[in-house]
Amino acid sequence: MRAVQDYLTVQITNKEREIINSPSYIGEQCINEARTGGNYMDRTGNLRSSIGYVIVKDGQIVQQSSFQQVKQGAKGTKDGETFAKQIASKFPKGICMIVVAGMNYAGSVSAKGFNVLDSSESLVERLVPQLIKQFGFIKK
Repeated sequence: MRAVQDYLTVQITNKEREIINSPSYIGEQCINEARTGGNYMDRTGNLRSSIGYVIVKDGQIVQQSSFQQVKQGAKGTKDGETFAKQIASKFPKGICMIVVAGMNYAGSVSAKGFNVLDSSESLVERLVPQLIKQFGFIKK
């Protein structure tokens, strides 16, 4: 009986790791799209530096992007990571990926019609159904 339990534990752990790594790929695609596709003038680099993602499992961050600094955007890297962690704390159960533009003015820039995370959101809408299908959650 113990051997069966150990086998199932290993299988579940492997599948969970696979489920967590796949959103990491999507997250990297999203931040690349947001950083290169943003059609706003980022004078300081803070807005682009604040773009990143975290993957949360049962309230704990299990992976995150680098929040890479652009230009002199050190404040953006700090604010982006802090904002992502604040949002992550609101997901105590399950696995989720959170993509942020962490500067407090990101919403204002987006509301003016500039692409901050808009094209990334479209990318997620295309990639997530493929991921769900890959894991066999939807049969077609």
